[in-house]
Amino acid sequence: MKSYAGMTELFSRMPPPLQRARIMREQYAFALNREGRSQEAETVLKEVLQEFGPSSETNGLLGRVYKDRWDAAKKAGKIEARSYLKNAIDTYLAGFQADWRDAYPGINAVTLMEMQDKPDPRQAEILPVVRYAALQKARRSVDYWDHATLLELAVIGRDAADAEEKLADVLASVPPTAPWQLETTERQLRLIRELREKRSEDAAWIKGLEDALHEKRTELEATQTPS
Repeated sequence: MKSYAGMTELFSRMPPPLQRARIMREQYAFALNREGRSQEAETVLKEVLQEFGPSSETNGLLGRVYKDRWDAAKKAGKIEARSYLKNAIDTYLAGFQADWRDAYPGINAVTLMEMQDKPDPRQAEILPVVRYAALQKARRSVDYWDHATLLELAVIGRDAADAEEKLADVLASVPPTAPWQLETTERQLRLIRELREKRSEDAAWIKGLEDALHEKRTELEATQTPS
């Protein structure tokens, strides 16, 4: 429902022992970042990492903070964009290395590596590992993110036929109450497409995937009724 203000308000009313729980702090930081309170989100997540150590979840959330900063700085033409991109890649990569079973931070790392001015040799090294992790998890679950990860990997691998197949799985697995998940995947594909278009690559087929995700998201959002 995108009630991020509601999430932060609820967190403020929780008893201190519950507020100190890792998962609560992670979700609080998630909501803060979505509210545009990036610095606060970064502080919360860094404190969690300092206390508990790296994890795919915490690093994934912090990577998203840096990724959003990179996106905003890039659009504004700021030189800091390169630093934010590097921070995002390194943070996501640390999360994937903390738990190779969770492909989420891994797919973000390999996607963002493609956004750099120069090819990142680490992408070729971890791409097969990310794909294997995603395939194994998808085989024993119907979770949306598993299918979304395989879709992104197909796009990164320039396999249009496989991407079409994985798109069908993505559209079939999205929870009716979580259209924002489609928005996240659409954004990932758009980043890849725009970069490849700048390099004069044929990326028109990716736009078709984005449009299908957008259409499904619009359809689901129309059914949402705020309480």
